[in-house]
Amino acid sequence: MDIYRYTADKQERWDRFVGRSNNGNLFNYRKFLTYHIGRTFNDHSLIFEKNSHIIALFPAAEVIRGGKKILYSHPGASFGGFVFKNPYYSEIEEIIDLFEEYCIAQGFDGTFFIPAPFSYFKNPNETFEYALIWKKYQIIEHYIFSIINLKPGLENIYREILRRKKRSMGFYQRLIEKNNVRFEWNKKFDEYFPILIENKARHGIKPTHTLDEIIKLDKLFPGCFNLLMMYSGDVPIGGTLNFTANDRVAIIFYNMINYDYAHLQPASLQIIECIRWGKEMGFDILDFGVSQLPQAPDPLTPSHSLIRFKEQLNGVGMIRKVFAKNF
Repeated sequence: MDIYRYTADKQERWDRFVGRSNNGNLFNYRKFLTYHIGRTFNDHSLIFEKNSHIIALFPAAEVIRGGKKILYSHPGASFGGFVFKNPYYSEIEEIIDLFEEYCIAQGFDGTFFIPAPFSYFKNPNETFEYALIWKKYQIIEHYIFSIINLKPGLENIYREILRRKKRSMGFYQRLIEKNNVRFEWNKKFDEYFPILIENKARHGIKPTHTLDEIIKLDKLFPGCFNLLMMYSGDVPIGGTLNFTANDRVAIIFYNMINYDYAHLQPASLQIIECIRWGKEMGFDILDFGVSQLPQAPDPLTPSHSLIRFKEQLNGVGMIRKVFAKNF
C-alpha cells in the first residue's frame, strides 16, 4: 500500500472515488474543498493506493493550533476523515498505520477530523471506527443532530408530525389560505440572505457561508443546492436552503424565518414542505442539523428547545463524533 499527497492532476480520480465510495459526500469533492472566497487553506489531502488503485482518501489541510501542527480534515467542510469503499479490516489497520507513519515523518503533532455520520453510508459499516478506537484515536467531542426518516409513506410521516405537534392539517391549511401563503423553489438567494443574516445575528453569530459563496456553490454543483422560499403575498417570510450530501441524504442546512411572521408557523411549514420535496427526490433521510448552544460556556450544551422542535417534526437524535490523536 502507498500513501501520497494529493496534487491537482489527481482531481478526476479523487472525485470519481468519492462518488463510488461508501461514505463519500458533497464535502469531500475537490470543488467544494476549494470554493471558499477570501479563505485559503494549506491543503495536505492524502491518497491511499493498493495495486495502483485508490483504496481510501483523507481530505485535509495543515492547521496550527496551540502552537502545534495539526492535519485537520477539513477546516473548510462539515465532514472529513477517511473516505473509503468497503476495505477489509486488515487493510483498514494498514491504512491507519501508514497514515500515522506519514504524519510523523511530515512533522505533524496530531490530527483532528469529523467523519460523516453512519446515516450517510450507502451500506452500514462500523469497521473503520472500531479500528480507529483500537488504534487509540480519541472521540473528543459529541454533537447531537437530528434526522428525518423519509422511508415511511408521506401520509404516515405527516400523521406523526400532527400527533406530536397536537395540530390538525386543517390548522395549517387555514393559515396558508387566510394569509395567502405560498412556497416556491427558486434561486432568489438575494431575498433569502437578509433573513439568514438576521436569524444568525439573534444568536450573535454569522452564517457559515457568504451570499457570494452560496451563489458560487450553486454554480459549481448544479442541482445540489435547493432553496425553498415561503411568501405571504409577495413578502418573503422565510426560507430553507438544502444541500444534497449524496444520493441518500439531503441536509436542511439553514431553516430561517422572518420573525415578524412567526405566527404563521414558517419554520414548521417549511420543514413539512421539505419532507414532501425530499420524498419526491428519492432521498432516504433529511439531516436536520446539530442542536447545540455554541455561545454557552460549554458549546456542546444541548439546546432543549431546538431538539424538541425537531422531535415534533419527526426528527430523531443521532450523534456526530470528532476524532483526534496526538502523535
